[in-house]
Amino acid sequence: MEKQRTIFIAYDGKWDKNRYIEHRVKTITIEEEITHIKLKEAICGRIGLEKSVPIMMTFDMKMETSRGMAIEDDKDVAEYMNLMKNNPIFATSTIIVEREENQVLVMCPVIVETDANEASVAASSQGSSRITESNGEKEEANRLCINKNKEIPIFSGQKRKNDKRPLLLNAAEIFCFDLSSPQQIIRAVDGVDDVEVGMVFESKKLIKLCMSMIAMEGSFQFKTQRSDGMNFWLKCDQEDCTWLMKSMSLGETKMFKITKYDKVHKCSVDIVKSNHKQATSSVISEFIKPKLLDPKVQYGINNIIQDVKQKFGVNMSYEKAWRSRVEALDDIRGSSEDSFRLLPRYLHALKNQNPGTITRIEKDEHDRFKYMFIAYSASITGWKYCRPLIVVDGTFLKGKYKGTLFVACAKDGNNGIFPLAFGVGDWENNLSWEWFMSRLKETFGNRNEVLCIVSDRHQSIERAIKLVFKETAFHGVCTFHFKKNIKARFKKAGAGELFESVARAYRKEDFDYFMAKLGELSPKIKEYVLEEDLRRWARCFYPCRRYNAQTSNIAESMNSALKKARELHIVSMLELLREKLQTWFVERTKAANEVMHDLTPWANEKLQKILQKAFQMKVETLTLSRFNITENQREFIVDLENRTCTCRRFEHEELPCAHAIAAIDKRKLPKHPFCGR
Repeated sequence: MEKQRTIFIAYDGKWDKNRYIEHRVKTITIEEEITHIKLKEAICGRIGLEKSVPIMMTFDMKMETSRGMAIEDDKDVAEYMNLMKNNPIFATSTIIVEREENQVLVMCPVIVETDANEASVAASSQGSSRITESNGEKEEANRLCINKNKEIPIFSGQKRKNDKRPLLLNAAEIFCFDLSSPQQIIRAVDGVDDVEVGMVFESKKLIKLCMSMIAMEGSFQFKTQRSDGMNFWLKCDQEDCTWLMKSMSLGETKMFKITKYDKVHKCSVDIVKSNHKQATSSVISEFIKPKLLDPKVQYGINNIIQDVKQKFGVNMSYEKAWRSRVEALDDIRGSSEDSFRLLPRYLHALKNQNPGTITRIEKDEHDRFKYMFIAYSASITGWKYCRPLIVVDGTFLKGKYKGTLFVACAKDGNNGIFPLAFGVGDWENNLSWEWFMSRLKETFGNRNEVLCIVSDRHQSIERAIKLVFKETAFHGVCTFHFKKNIKARFKKAGAGELFESVARAYRKEDFDYFMAKLGELSPKIKEYVLEEDLRRWARCFYPCRRYNAQTSNIAESMNSALKKARELHIVSMLELLREKLQTWFVERTKAANEVMHDLTPWANEKLQKILQKAFQMKVETLTLSRFNITENQREFIVDLENRTCTCRRFEHEELPCAHAIAAIDKRKLPKHPFCGR
C-alpha cells in the first residue's frame, strides 16, 4: 500500500511579516509520490478553486528572513516530501499557496503513515484559525476543546531525536478551554498589569514581551532558563533570588500557559541598573506602538527616550530609540516593500470609488517602481473654475526608500490653494520632472489659453516645461526663491527688499525707478538679476496672466501640510492625502453653498477694502467706457470695455482696482461683472 500524508490547507488569512495568521483551515490526504500538477489540482479542488487558477507554492524553511523555497516542479515536490519524511525539523513545516490576486493560503502538513480512511490528524495551526476536520467531520470554528479523558497524538511515527516528550499526552494535562472566550487568551501586552498562574498567552514571544515590561518597571533583570517547543522558563539574574516564571505549550499550538510564577524578589540593590538588558528595541517598539497609531500625531525619537525614562527609569540611546520606532511603524503599517506591492491595487480601488480619477504607474526595465502620478476627479472637475495658473514644487520623502513627492496646485476663485496632482519619483532630475509634466499636460493642459507655470529656478523644471508644454505654457520664476539667492550670494543689507519692489512693480516706470535704486545699492546685484529673463520674474513684463502669484508658496504650503504624510509608506501617504483633500473639498463646498452674493468671500472682501478710497477720487468721463481718474494729483485712464487701467492692476489681477471702481460707480454699474471668471 502506498503511503499517504494528511496535510492542512489554511487560507483566507493575512501575513504578519514572515508569519501567516488568522486563516481558515481544511485538510486533505495525498500520496507521497504525488506530482506537482496533481498536488496543485488537489489543493485547488479542496478549497474550491478552479484547477486552471495559477497558484504559486512555497515551502516554509522556517527561516525568519525568508518565506521559503519555491515548489515549481516535480523535483521540488519530491524534495519537500523527502524532507518531511526524513527530517523531523520539517515534519510540521508549511507550504504557502498564493493566487495571482494575492489571496494567500497555507498548508500545515502532519505525517501520518496509514490509510486515508484511518488517518489520525494532529491539529496544527498558526495564529487564531478556524479548523475543518477531514473525512467529512464537522467544522470546529471557534472551539479547540478536547475531552479530558481522551488521549491525542502529538505526532506519530518515531520520536524526534533529543525530544523528551511522550508520543501521547493526556489532553487534560495539555489544555481544555474555549477560544471563543477572548479574555482567556492574552493576545497583546497592552492592558496586562500583572501575570498570574493559569494565564494563556497567544505565543511564547508574547510572554517574554510581557515579562520584559514587568521586569523593566520592577527594576530587575531576568535570564532564560529553558526555551524549547514545550517549555519556556525565566529566572531572575541574581542567583539567590527566588523570582521564577514557568510556562508550558498547549499541545502543538503556539500558545503557552503560565504554570508557575513566583513574584517575590530578594535582589540586592547593587544589581539594579539604569540600562536594562530587557529594554530591547522589540520590547520598546511594543510600548510605543499605541502612540504611533495616528500618523497625524508628532511622536519623535526624543519623545520615546523621555517616555521610556519616565515609565521604566531606563536610559536609551538615540540609535535604539530610532530602531524601536522603525519596528513599531513596520508592525503598524507594514513594510515599505509591501506598501509598494499594494500600490497598484490601492490605485485601482481609488479609481473605482472615485470615477474620473486618473492614476499612472511607471516601472523600470526590471519591473521595479519608478514613477507614480495621481489626479483626483474632484481636482480635474474643479480645474476649469480655477485661474490658468499652476504652481509646482518637489519635496523629499522620509521613508525607507526616500524619493521625491511632486506637487501641482492652482488657485481657486476664493484665492485658496487648489490641489491638482501629485507624483512620486526618485529625485528631482530631468527625467522625473519631464515625466510628471507630461502627465500634468495630459490631465490639465486642455485650457484654451496660455498657462503660467510657477516654480523655483530648478533647471529640470524649466527644461521639462519647454519640452512638454512648448508654446502652450510659460514658466514664471518664484520671486521669493530669487530673493533668497540674492541675499545669500551678495549679503547686502536692503537688497532683498529692493528686489521685491522691482519684481512687484505693475508699471514700467515704477520698475525702472526701483531698478535704478538697486543699481545704486549694488551694480553687481543689478547685473545678476538682469541675467534672468525679465518676463519670468518682473510683473510688468509678464507675457501671460500671473495674477498675484509671485511665488511658489502655495505648493510649499501644501508640502508643509503633508509633512507627517511624507514619513509614511507610499500607500499610507496617499491615503492620508486622500483624507485631507476630501476634508478640504467638503469644507469648501459647504462654504461656497453659504455664499449669498455673486463674488467669492475673498474677492468681495478685497473690493470692500478699497471702496472708500475709490469714492474719494475725482472721475472725468471721456467716453461711455473710458474715464480719467485723479488720485493724489496723479491721473489714470480706465477702460471698462477692455478692463484696463494705466496703473496695470486691473488687467494683472482681473479684479477692479480703486480707479476702476470709481469709474464703475460713476456709471452706476454692478462691480462683479468686471471681475475675472
